[in-house]
Amino acid sequence: MNFNNTLHKLGFTPIESTVFITLCKHGALSGYEVAKLTGISRSNVYAALYSLQEKGKCYVSESETTKYIAISKNELLLSVQRELTQTLSEIDQLFPKPIETHEPYVTIRGYTNVLNKIKNSILLCKSHLYLLCSTQYIDLLEEELLSICSSRRITIICDGPISLNDQITIYNRQKDAQGIHIIIDTQSVITGDLDLEHAQCLFSRNESLVRLMRESFVTELDRIALKKH
Repeated sequence: MNFNNTLHKLGFTPIESTVFITLCKHGALSGYEVAKLTGISRSNVYAALYSLQEKGKCYVSESETTKYIAISKNELLLSVQRELTQTLSEIDQLFPKPIETHEPYVTIRGYTNVLNKIKNSILLCKSHLYLLCSTQYIDLLEEELLSICSSRRITIICDGPISLNDQITIYNRQKDAQGIHIIIDTQSVITGDLDLEHAQCLFSRNESLVRLMRESFVTELDRIALKKH
């Protein structure tokens, strides 16, 4: 990861990113100086500087020679936070009302996409959550699990000892857990693998699949209980 990529996510063009970073490093610079330091043509540099001014990401120092100054790190953080808050508010208010669909199964592929789907499903849980997976996956989901455990019922079955909140019910089993399996509110399920290179999962609200997974969880809990006696 580098700062260029971060600025691209904020809407900076590649040239704007380079110019902005150059101003951050070198302080007040003229357009000519920026062009000399970056190797970018002066016309493109001035276009980028004008755009950065319009976006509020740099200021102009009017002296004998016009110079440009990047906003500080703290100002950038505050600006981005303000813009993000506004964007989130607009999404909440303007998001189109979806037409009801009844797709039985949805496949999510890619490590980041699968992990985000799992984390989002945990945070959107309304009442109770059942989770069967290895301890390594619990580490990835700890923040989300802890954030809802005081108001939701969470039951975890895993292959080793873990230390979370006392409000989370944890069962251990000797057999290694294959993949990750989740039941959310007895209404939807996620089952799949978080393998870094081949991560994918199935998300479904299919009643038969939800019931099948629930019965599988109950059977597993019964086995664990029997081994304790």
